[in-house]
Amino acid sequence: MAFPIRSLDEISASVRGAIRQYLPGTDASLMQNVLRVIGKVVTLLSHTYELRQQWIFKQLFLTTATSPAIIRLHAAEYRILQKPASAAAGAVTGTAQAHATYPAGVRFVSAGVTYVTTAGFTANAVGQFTASVQAESAGAATNRDAAAELLLADPALYPTLPTVVAVGAGGLGGGADIESIEDLRARGLKRKASPPQGGTLPDYENWALEVPGVVSAWAANFANGIGTVGVWILFDGRPNGIPEAGDLAAVDAYIENLRLVRAGYFTVAPVAKPVDLTIALSPDTSANRTAVTDALTTFFDATLQDTRLRPGLPDDPFTLPLAWISEVISTVPGETGHVLTVPATGPVFQPGELPVLGAISWS
Repeated sequence: MAFPIRSLDEISASVRGAIRQYLPGTDASLMQNVLRVIGKVVTLLSHTYELRQQWIFKQLFLTTATSPAIIRLHAAEYRILQKPASAAAGAVTGTAQAHATYPAGVRFVSAGVTYVTTAGFTANAVGQFTASVQAESAGAATNRDAAAELLLADPALYPTLPTVVAVGAGGLGGGADIESIEDLRARGLKRKASPPQGGTLPDYENWALEVPGVVSAWAANFANGIGTVGVWILFDGRPNGIPEAGDLAAVDAYIENLRLVRAGYFTVAPVAKPVDLTIALSPDTSANRTAVTDALTTFFDATLQDTRLRPGLPDDPFTLPLAWISEVISTVPGETGHVLTVPATGPVFQPGELPVLGAISWS
């Protein structure tokens, strides 16, 4: 449904007709006539007015709204608020003085980001310790992979602490940038299409999407046995969207406070399964190869809102049609033909497997 806008010619003809109707004996179409000038001015004003009406009409619907403030208002009517930026959290490990106790508030630094211990911690008999830390700033840039190194911010205050500590096995996760307006719109539309029903699979997906950084979620029953629910998520800023342990922990903690009692719930990271391609491209030029690679990279980005990809789910494997891949290649400007020889059939992805772009060979 759209709000139609008349062209300037259509509005001009209507204005000239109105002048003839209400000013008998005049003709606004004659050159060197003040009514012609007045008609042009009224036409431009009417066109501007209709453009404004069209803009207002678009703001009435979440699908077509263009104003960020109005999109936020549409979503807020369903208690869906734009997700703020969040700080990464996790644990660090190191070796200090045996049996020494340290307070909360110890700061570490990595690439300009400071992390502070959130609780006191004590080294064991051989000096090893594990401390919970959280970034003092927010954003995806605060995430750190497992085994990354953090520097002690002020060694003079804690001379018995090591100057370098390592990020724990789970990494520092959960850090995310502020939610984009388009992601907020997508969550609002999903909520309108699947209202809460007391713990259905769409409820789990919507809960997961409320966590900062989560961009996609798929829920399925029997994830780990009878009566269990699993939610496979993709996280912004991670390679191929595959979340780290810290990201999963943030989603687990959030959903545990919302879900109904049942046998078990699991937040699961999809396993990337590369799809290798062999393409005979025509014309086979360096520019066309680059353009096709860029298009396929975008297609295999499952974190995008309009993606058609998903992981395989329990009792619901995902088959990637070769026609989708050929469609992407065919839409590249400059391509006149191609033959996709590998894979020979549409690859099938078992529960938990997510298709990602593998190696591209040109034949």
